Amino acid sequence: MRARALLFDKDGTLFDFQKTWAPWVGRVVEILAGGDDTLAGRLDAAWGYDRASGRIGRDSIVIAGNLEQVAAAVFPLLKNMKQQELLELIDATGAAISGVEVVPLPAFLASHRQAGLRLGVATNDSEATARAQLDRAGVLAQFEFIAGYDSGFGAKPDPGMCLAFVGQMGLAPHEAVMVGDSVHDLRAGRAAGMQTAAVLTGVAGRRELAPFADVILPGIGDLPAWLEGGVASVQI
Repeated sequence: MRARALLFDKDGTLFDFQKTWAPWVGRVVEILAGGDDTLAGRLDAAWGYDRASGRIGRDSIVIAGNLEQVAAAVFPLLKNMKQQELLELIDATGAAISGVEVVPLPAFLASHRQAGLRLGVATNDSEATARAQLDRAGVLAQFEFIAGYDSGFGAKPDPGMCLAFVGQMGLAPHEAVMVGDSVHDLRAGRAAGMQTAAVLTGVAGRRELAPFADVILPGIGDLPAWLEGGVASVQI
């Protein structure tokens, strides 16, 4: 089935999740803890962060949760901070991150645009943070659609962002592919009637992703061959 559009998740798909977000968790915990090692340990645990390895655990709310859910996981531990203040800190520090690209994105995305594909991003991050990171990577203009959890279409795994994308592109859902690294991404695409392509550049493994994916690829760099019919699914 030929695709006419690609809708990408952001973190774990366009950007390496651990290399981009694990350092951010460590920095934000240090800010919030203010030198209190006991509090830092509790914050690490609430966000599923292993300070020794510098990695985020597979079940962390940071992986698929939106900004409000990420904040809610640690807010009960903070006695001297208002909820809005916490939300603003998380959003501002997240927007300042430079994502670590899984492939050189400008050339990769330009090649798809030149092939006539319509491109979009659907993330459970905020739209402002997504735009800031894509702009910093020099690829903001490559996307005709960018939606975050706060863009008015809901958050994944609900299909709202996926349906909004194909609607704005004037396409039938089956003409588009949802490309993501998490079950949330793939469930959203399936619920919208899209094709689904899983990539292994996030924290989810093949067995988790397989029930919801039409194909499992090592990363987005393998998309062109699959779209041309030359790559089979990665074996479970």
